[in-house]
Amino acid sequence: MNRPAALLTCLSFLPLALGMMDVGGDRPLHKLVTLWLTGMLVLAQLLMLLGGQALAKGLVGAVLLPLILALASYALPEYWIPLLHWDALSQGIADGLTLEAWRPALLATLSLILIAVLIVTRSQSALGGPLLLLMVVLLLGAQGLLGKTGQDAPLLRTAADSWVMLATAILVMSLALVALPGWRHHAAPLRRALVPSLALVLGVLMLWYHQKEITERELYNNVEAETQQLGNRLTREIQDHLAAIERFTNVWTLFDEPPSQAEWSRQAALYHRDFRYLLNIAFVDPDSRLMRVYPQNDINLRVLGARLFDAQPAGREAVSRALFEQRIGRTDVIMLLQGVPGIIHYLPIANDEQRTLGAVAMVISLPMLADTLFSEVDGRHLGLTLSQEDQILASQIPTAALAPHQHRVQLDVAGAPLSLSVQPSHARQLQRLPRYPVVSLGTGLTLAYLLYLVLHGYTRLARQHRRVRDTNRVLRREIHTRSELQEEVEWLARHDELTRLPNRRLFMETLEANALRRPLSVLICDVDHFKRINDHQGHLVGDRYLIALGRLGLGVVEASGGVFARYGGEEFVACLPQTDATQAQAIAESLRQRLQDAELQHHDGQPLTASIGVVTLVDGPLDVAAIMQAADDALYRAKAEGRNRVRVAAPLFLVERA
Repeated sequence: MNRPAALLTCLSFLPLALGMMDVGGDRPLHKLVTLWLTGMLVLAQLLMLLGGQALAKGLVGAVLLPLILALASYALPEYWIPLLHWDALSQGIADGLTLEAWRPALLATLSLILIAVLIVTRSQSALGGPLLLLMVVLLLGAQGLLGKTGQDAPLLRTAADSWVMLATAILVMSLALVALPGWRHHAAPLRRALVPSLALVLGVLMLWYHQKEITERELYNNVEAETQQLGNRLTREIQDHLAAIERFTNVWTLFDEPPSQAEWSRQAALYHRDFRYLLNIAFVDPDSRLMRVYPQNDINLRVLGARLFDAQPAGREAVSRALFEQRIGRTDVIMLLQGVPGIIHYLPIANDEQRTLGAVAMVISLPMLADTLFSEVDGRHLGLTLSQEDQILASQIPTAALAPHQHRVQLDVAGAPLSLSVQPSHARQLQRLPRYPVVSLGTGLTLAYLLYLVLHGYTRLARQHRRVRDTNRVLRREIHTRSELQEEVEWLARHDELTRLPNRRLFMETLEANALRRPLSVLICDVDHFKRINDHQGHLVGDRYLIALGRLGLGVVEASGGVFARYGGEEFVACLPQTDATQAQAIAESLRQRLQDAELQHHDGQPLTASIGVVTLVDGPLDVAAIMQAADDALYRAKAEGRNRVRVAAPLFLVERA
């Protein structure tokens, strides 16, 4: 067991425990899930170090299931598996549980998956261990940068909790401590595989971040455009109803007396039907009393007959402008007599420049105006707030969690500056968020891993090929050396090492090879008094004389097509195929004379001489013993007659034995 690695692994539990203690009641579920999954991987690594591989792999498998589901939810398009289906799957685990509530952050999910693979494969270099480990380091660095720069928008969580990141970093060091001794022996091949793979990983991370920023910015711009459209629609609506009310007011300038309630209700109903956010349309007499009102519901009837100068001081200036100056009067946002905030437009009904019949009061209920606007949007996924400065006039807040994208547009509601804030729900934004940045990230990391495997495999094959090639080269060299040694052994077996002449064995083989050639002559040459040379001049001189005789004999005999060999000691023999007795005698005489003239001398100055016996097989089968005996007899005769001479034996006519 690697004790330092085991200690580091145990140390990983400390930040996880601190993270659990920091949970509290409001701790988000996804952070708890990430802490638990990280803790299970730490435990799996510890079990792997202690030898419990089967249990560790089972634990890793249990961790991989939710991680792979989380990664799939990040990557699969909405039209493949809608977010509603993911939420339904989550609710199968616990009532009310949503995907976003438990799903770990994107980069944390990828990091934990890579760590799980590292644990199962024991960080083997052939299975991509070095690259996977460095991928985790880069992902941790990316999470740290996103958290530090504040770029980790809560719309799509990418970075894990700081406690999880610390535990993951310690676990990575433990994995590296276990794997480094094995990697050190393959440093050069690993560098060749890691450098391009890491370059691809860095490029993929930068591409993912760029695409992430673009997609979120586009989503933000879409919400901003929707907000502007809502504001424009409301502004046009107000402008349209102002124009309609002006037409309504012009109708009453044709009358000299105030309208009856029936006439007022009949005309006002047509306008109120088109503009539902009007709390009422009222007729105000020159004394600012509300004389006619439509619709005649309880809330409006309660204010009928009220004198506006007294009952509504905030609108006194606007009423006066309409009644006394014959100009359109408009209040700010005030509290209406009906108890709700609103805006009142007073349009004068002038019979002439001097006489005012009264005024038309167009009462806009801001809550009703907001309800009219809010009814046109999906209230489940869109939060709307209508406000004036810091005062909220009306709001619609969905039950779902809201996204961080909030947009505000300034409105001119009948001359009153209002603010409309739009904030979509988190779920809606996630549904509309494109998935291709996550797909690019996952695909890029997978391609980098495959590139590493290809380069690492190619490097290993190249190294094995070099080893095989070197082994073959050494083997060929060894074979060549052995062949040379074999040839040398074979040559030494058939040649005399001193004179480099054929030896007795090769001579006999030559005789056998020429067994059918006739005439076949053989001569035996013996150096005269050779023992004296060794006794008086030493063996080195004797060896030198033998070498010299060998060269002389080789030159004479080979020129005649024969073989000259050392028979043993100071005796030399020659095989002369297709050579008759006369020719053989001449060759022997030439050899004898050359030796005598070679200036090779005994210790007393006498020249070195040799006696030679010659025999010729004229007919009959080859009988080596008979031929050699006849040649030896001729040699004996030459020595007996005084040495330094050639003697020829009688020609042989051998008869084949029955």
